[in-house]
Amino acid sequence: MNSASRDLECEPILKRIREEILPLFESAVVDDRVVFQNPHLVRCWEQLSCDRKHCPAFQKNPVRCWQVVGTYCGGKVQGQFVEKYATCRACPTFVAACPTLVEELGEHLNNMLFLLRAEKRRAQEAMRRSEHLNKELTSALENLDARNREIQEIMTTDRLTGLYNRNYLFTMLEDEFARAARRSEYTFCLLMIDIDDFKSVNDTFGHSNGDRMLSRFGIVLGEGIRKFDRAFRYGGEEFVVVLPDTELAVARLVAERIRYAFEKETFVFVAAGKDKSADVSRTLSIGAVTPSPEVTAELLLAQADEAMYAAKTQGKNRVVMFGGLRNA
Repeated sequence: MNSASRDLECEPILKRIREEILPLFESAVVDDRVVFQNPHLVRCWEQLSCDRKHCPAFQKNPVRCWQVVGTYCGGKVQGQFVEKYATCRACPTFVAACPTLVEELGEHLNNMLFLLRAEKRRAQEAMRRSEHLNKELTSALENLDARNREIQEIMTTDRLTGLYNRNYLFTMLEDEFARAARRSEYTFCLLMIDIDDFKSVNDTFGHSNGDRMLSRFGIVLGEGIRKFDRAFRYGGEEFVVVLPDTELAVARLVAERIRYAFEKETFVFVAAGKDKSADVSRTLSIGAVTPSPEVTAELLLAQADEAMYAAKTQGKNRVVMFGGLRNA
């Protein structure tokens, strides 16, 4: 056969390849449903006279049985497509489906698309699982972070007043002393506050009413300080306020604002065994101090306590500055 005759014989095949096979490559990129439509597919159970009813391809519509997992051929159950494909290509079912080069190319293209799409589905499923796990991990970390904040709040907060507790005070003072050591012109102030004659509230009206007064004072104190100040319940009816980057003159103004605000508070209490209620008010004695060189946290608190005690001995309801213990 000369070359002209061969070309003439191949022309119909090439024409079909151009028209039926090549367009599938472009279409398959954007559409996972694209396959080569092969009119020569046969029913494998008929082709092979098979009566294995438990086979997943048995009595199904024309199906590419070589792509079906677990088919029963050759006297045993076949595995995955990639495991059995070499055998399936020689099977009469596959051969009957490929009478010409066009069908053979089309089915090989289908098989490649089948593998690629299966891998794509696995990748998408892995991505979905990964995203799901990431969401669960993110949620778990958020819950852990929230729980840690709750624990931190419990560890640093006085439950009755909502202010910071005594333990956290020393952590805060360490930070302030460290900041002062780094910055030569930096200073901070500390207020020691005591509710005057608080013991008589507990003795006359009971501890529950005393707790009401302490709780309310926590609110008054929180409203009286600045956003960057920190208030602490030091113990009993004693409180401490740390005022960062503050001179004594400004600390006195803050202290007077707190003192005046609480002086206006009136509580309605009923004494034990009494029918009538009583209007009760209390005042504050406040000591203010700023650290001098080489002072420690313990000494600073002792100085503030000394100034606060001086306020009580001078008549209560006042602010006294440490250093000369002069009335503010």
